[in-house]
Amino acid sequence: MQLKTVFDSNIYIAAALRPGGYADVWLDIAALPRSGLDLYISHPILDEVREKLIERFGMPVADVDRFMSRLRHIVVVVRSTEHLEVVRDDPDDNAILECAFGAQAHLIISADHHLLDLNPYRGLGIAHPKELKRIFAKDIGSTT
Repeated sequence: MQLKTVFDSNIYIAAALRPGGYADVWLDIAALPRSGLDLYISHPILDEVREKLIERFGMPVADVDRFMSRLRHIVVVVRSTEHLEVVRDDPDDNAILECAFGAQAHLIISADHHLLDLNPYRGLGIAHPKELKRIFAKDIGSTT
């Protein structure tokens, strides 16, 4: 079964800032045929990731462009089907929920307590990245 999943922007940012790290390895796994992990993203999430990598973390634009190009080969870009105002303390998190419903996702992966505190939300599971290893029963190796 393919697990339709939306990663929070913090997961993508962690992958970009720590190549070979935990979050980056999950992107590699999602890129594998028949990995069981299908990643979905929306334009607002792509924009947030790009903006934070450049403005908050000072990553060179060329490096950000390479990372964003890599993402576009791994993820499926979807359009949000509804506007939500669920997370008032961090409105950017609403884009994660909107993307998940637009993708008809099964799961959101986030390290953000604003989202984790909602678990489950309208039947949608929200889990910490460390849960991915438990969700996938197959041996994914010692890289995670």
